[in-house]
Amino acid sequence: MEKSGYNLAASGAIGVNAFDDEEVALELLNYLIPKYPQALALRYKIKDVSSHTDETMLEAIARFRGAIQSGGRVNNTKAAEIVIHDFRSAALGRLTLETPAEFAEWLASGLQADADRALRKEALQKEKKTARKAKPKN
Repeated sequence: MEKSGYNLAASGAIGVNAFDDEEVALELLNYLIPKYPQALALRYKIKDVSSHTDETMLEAIARFRGAIQSGGRVNNTKAAEIVIHDFRSAALGRLTLETPAEFAEWLASGLQADADRALRKEALQKEKKTARKAKPKN
C-alpha cells in the first residue's frame, strides 16, 4: 500500500508539502530503472541504466542536467525535482506506474487488511461484552 502513496506523489495527485521530493524521486527511479531503462537512457543520455541504483541514477541525472552546487557537489533536491517534473510532463514518455496485475495485487492486499481489521474489531467487541457481563453488580 505504501507504494501507491509514492505513485500518487510522483503523479502530482498529492500536494507538494505532503512528501519529500528526494524520497519520491528515488522510489520513482527504483521503479523506472528495471521497467523503463530505455526511457531513462534516452532522456538523460546515460549508458547501462540497469547497472545503476536509484541513488547513483539520481546523481547521474543531476550531473547531466547541471544540478551541481558550489564545490562540485550534486544538488539532489534539484535533481529530484527534475525527475518528478520530467515524469509528470511525459518528457520520459508515456509511462505507467502500475499494471493491472499490480493493481489487482494491491486491491487484494487491501481487502485482506480490511477483513483482518474487521475480525479484530469484532473480537474486541466480544471481549468487552463478555467483560461487562462478568462484572459483579453492587
